[in-house]
Amino acid sequence: MFDMIEFLMFLSELATDFTARARSSCKDVIGNTDYPGNRLMDVDSETFVIQAAQKGSEQAWRQLFEQHFDAVYRFCVALAAGRHDLAEELTQQVFVTAARRINRFDSSRAAFRAWLFGIAKNRHMAIRSRQQRRKLHEESSAMRTHEAVTPRDSDLRVHEALARLPSHYRSVLEAKYLRGMSMNQIAVDTSASVEAIESLLRRARAGFAREYEKIRTLG
Repeated sequence: MFDMIEFLMFLSELATDFTARARSSCKDVIGNTDYPGNRLMDVDSETFVIQAAQKGSEQAWRQLFEQHFDAVYRFCVALAAGRHDLAEELTQQVFVTAARRINRFDSSRAAFRAWLFGIAKNRHMAIRSRQQRRKLHEESSAMRTHEAVTPRDSDLRVHEALARLPSHYRSVLEAKYLRGMSMNQIAVDTSASVEAIESLLRRARAGFAREYEKIRTLG
């Protein structure tokens, strides 16, 4: 028997070693008949090894790991659409999860390799779900930030554009759009005709549009 923490450390080291070999020489691994992962165990032998692993045998776990690593790794590469970094992460998660749940394995319900593949699918779905949640959160945060910042930026540009206008343009725009005065009210307030105020307002709007566009482009 051995401590689970010690086993997980052993498993991590073993996974790192085999992952490096799988990445650097995948083709050689397939063709090399001396590679442990290519030596098949019959059903009875594997059942015996699994039972030993369930009792905590490190040697049994090493046999299972070497027997199934290559197939699991390639399965994870397919799940990860060729992303070896994700496949490596998945592969290690598969064997760590298998180590924690080995006593739940029932050979009458599934082959050991199929059980490992099932773990790989579940871990892959969990990673994708986590990535999707993170993406939605980032998009939501970006939207909230945009909504919070954009109006403030727009207000600042408006005030800056107004400040750049001649005082008579600024006065008529403020009267019309900030204080909500009618043309007649502005005309009475400034002792000018309505026609004169309309003409002044048109020029003021054109001047404001030019200044605002300059600020927006530079910003």
